[in-house]
Amino acid sequence: MSRKVSLLEERREPSSVDERRACAWCRQPRPTTRGRFCCKRCRQTAFRLRRRGQVETQSERPLRFAYADPPYPGTARKYYAKEPTYAGEVDHRKLVASLESSYDGWALSTSAKALRDILPLCPPGVRVCAWVKPHPPCIRTFGLHNCWEALIVSVGRPRRPGVRDWLQALPARGGGELPGRKPLAFCAWLFECLGMLPGDELIDLFPGSGVVSRAWRELSRRSSATSPGAGAERRPVASPTPAGRSVASSTAARRSGVVPAGTTGGPIAASA
Repeated sequence: MSRKVSLLEERREPSSVDERRACAWCRQPRPTTRGRFCCKRCRQTAFRLRRRGQVETQSERPLRFAYADPPYPGTARKYYAKEPTYAGEVDHRKLVASLESSYDGWALSTSAKALRDILPLCPPGVRVCAWVKPHPPCIRTFGLHNCWEALIVSVGRPRRPGVRDWLQALPARGGGELPGRKPLAFCAWLFECLGMLPGDELIDLFPGSGVVSRAWRELSRRSSATSPGAGAERRPVASPTPAGRSVASSTAARRSGVVPAGTTGGPIAASA
């Protein structure tokens, strides 16, 4: 195994002395001072995230957001008993109360099975979104097979264009072996659901692999670098379509009378 991969898989936070040499994605020390990433894997991961969703508007008044992805009710001991941060079952009543009182907007992941118990704990006005996993059911199972997870969202900043309340994306294939880690497509969709903009603060209450925090840091940094200035707005850039075109550019083409190849002239749905 190369030294680059071994550096990526280590999970320690760099000190302030190492900050200038820290990888822009995994925050581990880079083997050289050239470039922003420690290895090809980190560079490609950041690139795929930027393709999934881009934020082109600078926030005038930064908001404080939180994302909670705790062990789902009844599964803490089964999946996380060997983790150093294991502390038993999570008190979801206290968790929801803390989210509602401490943040401008928040999102909470839970299972479809636990949704009927978690949702009554939430305040009125929250939305239930669905992350659908398009994989076939296991042949060893019987009856209905669970292929989706719930995301309870308290929107902090409604934005245009609107965001659909479901996502179709496969589970994460890299980033370690921790159960429940989220893919990049989920991260980009999460930020859109909350209405986040560069300058906003994101608190990941159950960081796990840390991918959600790294994803927001990368998207926010890139968008801030290309923004014309705080308070200045640009045309929203939607997530790429399967053909590689954005919804915004396809809409402009239809208005001009030119229908993109491979479409019927109807709305083009953003790809997850």
